[in-house]
Parts: sequence; structure tokens; C-alpha cells
Amino acid sequence: MTEEQRKFILSHPTDIVLILDRSGSMAGSPMANLKSGAKKFIDIIDEATDSTQAGIVSFAETATQDTQLITSVADLKAAVNSLSAGGNTNHADAFSKAMQLIDSSTHDKVFVMFTDGRTTAGPDAAPFAAAAKAKGVIIYCIGLSGNGGIDEQALNA
Repeated sequence: MTEEQRKFILSHPTDIVLILDRSGSMAGSPMANLKSGAKKFIDIIDEATDSTQAGIVSFAETATQDTQLITSVADLKAAVNSLSAGGNTNHADAFSKAMQLIDSSTHDKVFVMFTDGRTTAGPDAAPFAAAAKAKGVIIYCIGLSGNGGIDEQALNA
């Protein structure tokens, strides 16, 4: 991270929600990769700033707010470590739960979704993502190859 990027982060308090796919398609090495990537991301956030809060939302058939917006690296990593894969994939509910978590924040808002992008339950996620973007949320999707590959078109949408 450059000094300019660090200064920007410090001057723009940001709340980040990691949205983590724990559906059945993520079983095995995809889940291990998700956990490793999410924990590395938490470390990067921690190194970059002391003012950024992060929260964890995980999802399969339904989404769960695994943490509130917090700064505790240990608690964030514990939430990541507790995930296990199973069930269908409902991206719409994931966006909905993440919005509930971050909606009252007055800081910049970012979602970082780790998923294979394959929705197998619930409604189309695109309107939920569009609603979040309309409220100023910046969304990044990190495609992890699940047991059915990556749906790049869904991630881009």
C-alpha cells in the first residue's frame, strides 16, 4: 500500500462488510481458500488503519450476521474460522443482511464478497446489489472457484 493510499484511508473512515459464501459449492479447498483470503484481507485492513471497522456476513440458503462492525482482528478471524460449507446459495439474502449491518453507518461503505457467484436459492441478487450501490456502497466480488467453477457473469453483474 502506498503512502498516498494510506492517507486516503485514514482521512475517509470506511466500514467494510466481508460477505462470505459458505454454501455447499464451497466445500473442501474452496472454503479453505475463502478462509485464507478473508483472514489475509483482515490483516491488510488492520495494517492500513486503526479507524476502519469490519463486519462478517456469511451465507448459504440464508445469510447470517456473524459479527457487528468491529475492529477486533481476533473476533473477525474467529468468525471466519467458524464457517463450514453446506446448503444452497442465496446471494440476495447476503446483500440484504449486509445492508442491515451497514445501513446506519455514516462512513464510506464497502462490501467485499467472496463467492463462486452461483446462485441456487432465492431471488436474483442484481436488484439487491443495485440498491446497495444506490445507497453509496462500493461492491467488490472476489471469485473463488467452487465445486462448479466461477460464474464470472454473475460476479460482474
